[in-house]
Amino acid sequence: MADTPRARALAKELRAARFATGLTARELSRMLGWSEAKVSRLETARRGIHVESVEAILKALKVNRSERERLVKLAREIREPAWWEVGREIPEQLTALLDAEQRAKRITSVQLNLVPGLLQTREYTRQIMTSSELDDDTADARVEIRMKRQEVLHRRNIVRLRAFLDEAVFFRPIGGSLVMAEQMRHLLKVSESSNVEIRVLPRTIGAHAGMSGAFLLFEFDRSRPVVHIEARRSGAFIDAPEDVGLFLGSVETLESQASDPGASRAIILSYLEKYESEAT
Repeated sequence: MADTPRARALAKELRAARFATGLTARELSRMLGWSEAKVSRLETARRGIHVESVEAILKALKVNRSERERLVKLAREIREPAWWEVGREIPEQLTALLDAEQRAKRITSVQLNLVPGLLQTREYTRQIMTSSELDDDTADARVEIRMKRQEVLHRRNIVRLRAFLDEAVFFRPIGGSLVMAEQMRHLLKVSESSNVEIRVLPRTIGAHAGMSGAFLLFEFDRSRPVVHIEARRSGAFIDAPEDVGLFLGSVETLESQASDPGASRAIILSYLEKYESEAT
């Protein structure tokens, strides 16, 4: 499978491994008995990546054992399509986001108006989807995709999620009091997980570093961090170090501005009590 986000990530690592040895693509191709064009296609994800080819490259480059095993494992995973690549109609702009969620070691979400997708309840998500003028079948499919995405928080190699939520997220009664009460209970439950940290930006602080817009920051084991900004029908990744650095700076500032996890839970609990009282 060529030219997918995962294939491009592996191709980039193979290229970096060759650069580290000082070999040119021509020199590597001669060592392997391949054409230079074949090496080029593998290093740019323009050719289907086979495990055997990856093993041959890593052996020729004398990559150490642990790194070799990691990259071979990644190559095997590429040959096995991810869940969103099999039998599902996924909007094209979502595929790179899904891949980033799967590969990340830590995700930082900054939200001003909505609970992050990875922390939404099914009914909260459904209310958002149906308000977007989607037909019932499409809305149902989108809800299922979002629920499936949340599995990254529970897999064996779990991702760490840090969510900064403006208190305004809790003001708007999406779906009404019953839906909001359920969503508040869910936030309290997931905040007890060792890999999930929820930090509320209380309205009492006024302006804060996240007010310029919502975003997702992805950090990886072997790649530079990237930022994802979502628009109505599309999304954009930012990966230039100087640009990503601005978002890293914002996150650092938000750390000092947000309530600590305990105080954040207290704020969420107050909204749970509010919506529960309204629902009775």
